[in-house]
Amino acid sequence: MSRLEIVKAHGASNDFLVFEDLEDAFDLDDLTVTRLCERRRGVGADGVIRVVALGSGRVFMDHRNADASRPEMCGNGVRCFAKFCFDRGILTGTEATIETRSGPKHVVVHHDARGRVCRVSVDMGPPSFEPQEIPVTAGPGDESVRVHLDDSGHDAWFASMGNPHAVLFVEDPEAVPVAAWGATVETDDRFPHGVNVSFVRVLDRGHVRARVWERGVGETMACGTGACAVAAVSHRLEHVGRHVTVSLPGGDLLVDLGDTVVLTGPAVEVFTATVDTRALGL
Repeated sequence: MSRLEIVKAHGASNDFLVFEDLEDAFDLDDLTVTRLCERRRGVGADGVIRVVALGSGRVFMDHRNADASRPEMCGNGVRCFAKFCFDRGILTGTEATIETRSGPKHVVVHHDARGRVCRVSVDMGPPSFEPQEIPVTAGPGDESVRVHLDDSGHDAWFASMGNPHAVLFVEDPEAVPVAAWGATVETDDRFPHGVNVSFVRVLDRGHVRARVWERGVGETMACGTGACAVAAVSHRLEHVGRHVTVSLPGGDLLVDLGDTVVLTGPAVEVFTATVDTRALGL
């Protein structure tokens, strides 16, 4: 296939290229993903999302990071996926269950005055703080591991939201060298599958600020599962209550903590395009 119809979308500035492949006919190989996501010679995005039909009204979110790795879950991506599907009638009504690599996720969509999806709430499931679920090599009863960054020690509190996260509390996220520190923690041998890394300051009982380093991407403007992990860890440490606004460089995400974690945030489509994949050397 030399021509690919895509939609550029973002959730709080975490951006994706979304395309429909309901019959599962397109070979989304690693080279295609990396070339599409390259920001100077391709279209540019943090990831690619393929919409695949599974039958009986079920759809699967085939999400790839910019380096072509396959993350278990993406909170911003699933909102963009939901908007794409509901706005085009692939899914109907105001709620549905979307299949992902970390299992089914229930979504509820919110419409603007024109009847288009503008926000999406996603039941992300319960967080896990068990080392084997992350996975992370830690001692019995440990909830964090000590990491050394620029000759200073920091506690990296771990959590899983279907994918692995480490949360570090800092005085000022804006002053953190996220590229250096994030890469160091991501590749720490104690996280055998790598880890997403959030640098967080608690502002009050209902508000935190964060920057996030994502596996396979680098620093992103926002991370949905990261926001959930940040809120869950902060609540576990009694820093915040059950309703938390997580402010990220790309915007605010709302996290409600109960038996499960519900993430609410925007879903925006920027443009549609036809990509000549031959121009990308494919």
